[in-house]
Amino acid sequence: MKVVITGTSRGLGLELSAQALKAGHQVLAVARAPEKSPGLQALQKTYPDRLKLISADITDSAGLKRIQDAATAWGAVDLLINNAGVYQKDQSEKDFLESFRVNSIAPFLLTERLLPLLREGHQPKLVSLTSKMGSIADNSSGGSYAYRASKAALNAIHKSLSLDHPWLSTLVVHPGWVQTEMGGPGASVSPSESADGIWKLVMELGPATSARFLDYRGEEIPW
Repeated sequence: MKVVITGTSRGLGLELSAQALKAGHQVLAVARAPEKSPGLQALQKTYPDRLKLISADITDSAGLKRIQDAATAWGAVDLLINNAGVYQKDQSEKDFLESFRVNSIAPFLLTERLLPLLREGHQPKLVSLTSKMGSIADNSSGGSYAYRASKAALNAIHKSLSLDHPWLSTLVVHPGWVQTEMGGPGASVSPSESADGIWKLVMELGPATSARFLDYRGEEIPW
């Protein structure tokens, strides 16, 4: 597959890229500063023919165009994984705007730009990393207003995309509480465990399993 993944400099995005490359896929790995990521640099040395590194900020129109141009050189995209995200702990206007900008708006704008290439792909798939905290039905603890709202918006965007583009298999995935910079040292799931589960879901994804909200183990989460 020809795979585009955002937020790949570390953590889950890096692990998703590594597992894709190990499986034989071509990967366009997006990061703001890939040259500063030891993990990406190591992957580049190991897979020089199948890994393309793109320096781009997904919240910037110029960055989105760089990703689009790089993917256009392939002629098609089989899978887009919107992984990049932020967790703003507070609830100021600034926190809300940044959360929506990164977690909701940017994934939609990138997806929109890549739709023509996805349409040319083989059994095209769109996967976005959301959070269980974006589930309205599952919210029993409150708090995290900006983060919850931005992930709920991402879920709503996916639902609309699945209806407007039925040819595209879509999935929003809760990766678990992952041991990353965002998840913190107390998290219970390793990046490799989460990425392994996500890749299994990706490989099973098709028209019959599209437009769902799952966790990395394949368990359904209420919208």
